[in-house]
Amino acid sequence: MNLRNILLLFSVVMIAFCLSLFFQTETSVQSMNYEQYKSLNYNKSRSHSLEEFNTKIAPHRIEDLISEAYEKNKLLGNKTRVMEVGFGNGRVLMELKNLFPEVEFYGINKAKTRTFYRRESFILTAMKFNLMTNDEAENIVLPYVVFQDLDFGQKIPYGENKFDLIYSQSTIPYIRYTFELFNEIMRVLKTGGVSFHTDVTGVNIYEKGVNISLKDAAKELRKRGIDFYVLDNEQSVRFKKPNQQAIFPLTPHWPIPTQIDNLSEEQKRPEMNYNFNH
Repeated sequence: MNLRNILLLFSVVMIAFCLSLFFQTETSVQSMNYEQYKSLNYNKSRSHSLEEFNTKIAPHRIEDLISEAYEKNKLLGNKTRVMEVGFGNGRVLMELKNLFPEVEFYGINKAKTRTFYRRESFILTAMKFNLMTNDEAENIVLPYVVFQDLDFGQKIPYGENKFDLIYSQSTIPYIRYTFELFNEIMRVLKTGGVSFHTDVTGVNIYEKGVNISLKDAAKELRKRGIDFYVLDNEQSVRFKKPNQQAIFPLTPHWPIPTQIDNLSEEQKRPEMNYNFNH
């Protein structure tokens, strides 16, 4: 290799090196400034606190139920798992995670939003509501998050008998086929697991179903061995999984279609005729 080619190669290498330094400086990773997230404009209707939730499920307190499940599972060497359906911005989940760092928490939301679009968004929620310090939020195991619409009987993406407690708040009114969701919740609950839901005004069933009152639904479900009760707040319910085979009476009922985008308006109606005696 002659001198000219050596000089040319050296020049190319030096230019590449200088360019790499330049772009490395421009794109260096900086620590997140959490203070900026305290000004995020969260939807107030989806920013319920743990205290508000406990008021709705009185005389129960969700902390007491989690503590009881945790102590029981600890003796057996099992994990304690809690899931919120429709967790909004994750405020309650982060309040509970702060109280129970050893418990696994899960959340399902219908879709990503501008302020909550990934698992790390739980940290931003913690900063917004001053639930914990930056270091505390960064050093805990964050709740696991799934974005999935659970209407029309869509499956909860977890296996059977996984969760000790499942709850929702102000979510059921947005689910048109409540029994299908409750049936899925029953499937993934452990035997003896409990589920709480607030702001429930009636129960719908996909195809051949009417919007029946909570008290009527509770009577029918208890006849079938399901421990289902309306709480002090008449729009809050609790049910318990008594055994492995416990399911809600969804038959006779048409199977949920795999494609829901092209359903007729008739099929999309939540209030349809259903006869519990069949």
